[in-house]
Amino acid sequence: MSPAARAAPRQRVIAAPPPTLCLDFVNTRYWRGRSAPTETLVDVASLAGWLQGAVDAQAAAGLKVLARSDAGAARRLFDTALEWRESLHGLLRAIVDASPLRATEVEAFGRMLHATPARHDPVLQPEPAGWRVTMHRLDVAELLAPVLWSAADLALGSARARLRCCANEACGWLFLDDSKAGTRRWCSMSACGNRAKARRHGLRQRERARADPAAAAARPPRQPRSEAPDGDAAAVPFRAPRRSGRSRSGP
Repeated sequence: MSPAARAAPRQRVIAAPPPTLCLDFVNTRYWRGRSAPTETLVDVASLAGWLQGAVDAQAAAGLKVLARSDAGAARRLFDTALEWRESLHGLLRAIVDASPLRATEVEAFGRMLHATPARHDPVLQPEPAGWRVTMHRLDVAELLAPVLWSAADLALGSARARLRCCANEACGWLFLDDSKAGTRRWCSMSACGNRAKARRHGLRQRERARADPAAAAARPPRQPRSEAPDGDAAAVPFRAPRRSGRSRSGP
């Protein structure tokens, strides 16, 4: 076991996570509906970078220390983090689809939560506020504790009724519907929503052309547009945004 993993128990104050933190984590892998999804967590360094921006600097620093002292242990922790991410994604997607959860999925989620530090000591003052927890060792449950708390709060709370998956089957981005009517379909209108509008417009044009070939031939040709791998118009490559309150502005 590495020196970092053998560190003596220590106290940390971890801010209460927003309900979207677990969505930010599962969305580090996107375009899940394509044959080759885009993966942003490709190594220990990229996981540390995500922790730095989405969780806190202490979590990122702990992983970096472990990577320097025991690269093998850090890689195993990284692999487990991705396994937990995919387990969380399956759980959250089942909630979106109102699909029955298998007992093994529920048990796995319970084990992950049980491994995280207990939230029973709130710190209200002085700043920063949060939960004072005891960390016994550097492992995936410690690093991802706020993510798992967030997933539990979302899965068990009223916000689960607003959990959605982008209607673009190639996208698969999970988000909370913050629209007043609760009818948001797309991760973002500026991305997948506009792609859907463009496809519908092209379909209408083709239908009119079949109905009136002469009128279609008289119209000037449109400038060609680049195409994404799945056939969607994509003038700008997709980029995953940094963490935000909406969990994502769009692809």
